[in-house]
Amino acid sequence: MRTQRMMIAVIAVTAMLALLWQARANADTLGVYQPPIVRQAQWALQQGHPEHALALLARRDAELRRWQALAQGNTLLCQAYFQTGDYVRAEQACDLAVRASAESNGQYLHNRAVMRLLLGRIDEAVADLNKIAALDAQQAVSSTGLSVAGR
Repeated sequence: MRTQRMMIAVIAVTAMLALLWQARANADTLGVYQPPIVRQAQWALQQGHPEHALALLARRDAELRRWQALAQGNTLLCQAYFQTGDYVRAEQACDLAVRASAESNGQYLHNRAVMRLLLGRIDEAVADLNKIAALDAQQAVSSTGLSVAGR
């Protein structure tokens, strides 16, 4: 009887360890992980508080770089500056996001193109929209943007 209890206990502990190990391994991959500062800034923007998002992300480049979220952070800065009406800084933040993503993210390129259109830099905006079209021929965003730009 005692041997059975010990065997059951050993099996139960082994099963729990295996489950806990798998749960930890499947919990949150770095591919979808967002640092808390990024989540907080996104929440602030969603709630209509761009100044709070700007304050959260100010001087956080080292932290964002450590978490490999520099492009995300700069995109949020771009959105926050856009919401405050500072299109020059918004375009600069969008440009940093595009550079951090090695010009491989269509959404970052689109954001920068929009800022450049707002600043009257049509040729640069069209170049960004053409890059988006080259990345993905099915992107309706780039063709819509090109029609807005008059191209």
